[in-house]
Amino acid sequence: MTRRASPAAVAVVLALLSGLTLGLPVASAKSVPVVSMPKDSGLAASAPGYSPATITVVIGINNTVTWTNNDTVAHTVSPSTEPAGNPWIVGSGNMDPTGPTKVYSFTFTVPGTYTYACAYHSSMAGTIVVKPGVTTTPEFPAASLAVILFAVIAAVMLVALRLRPSRIGAPLA
Repeated sequence: MTRRASPAAVAVVLALLSGLTLGLPVASAKSVPVVSMPKDSGLAASAPGYSPATITVVIGINNTVTWTNNDTVAHTVSPSTEPAGNPWIVGSGNMDPTGPTKVYSFTFTVPGTYTYACAYHSSMAGTIVVKPGVTTTPEFPAASLAVILFAVIAAVMLVALRLRPSRIGAPLA
């Protein structure tokens, strides 16, 4: 004998699934900011230099910055000594456009404004503005939790009623 799910049970299960989908907090997407050194970036003051020259990042969201040398000559990412207590004191070193040092990444963990330049090309300079991340843990919405729990209890009750064998007309034990 096969049992079929009632439309009410199907509706409750669908409500449960949609409640879980809508009620759970959504994880924030993280992105990695990329700074490029385009072709001919160090030729003159009018050259593009670092692109973009200024970026803003938020700790815990997108605070790892990656520089990529897309030029035909070597460059560096050399941090300045500012601000005081700057944790970013060692830069990229030589970034050979054809070697394994073509890419350099750094994760900023302290808010502030950080400047950097190319040690080989004085016209190349950039700025990273690091903002503090959210320090409070977001609260799970109580209303969503109540809806989810109600849907789970209703689904369990409906499924239990449908799966329980009928005892009408059966002899008492």
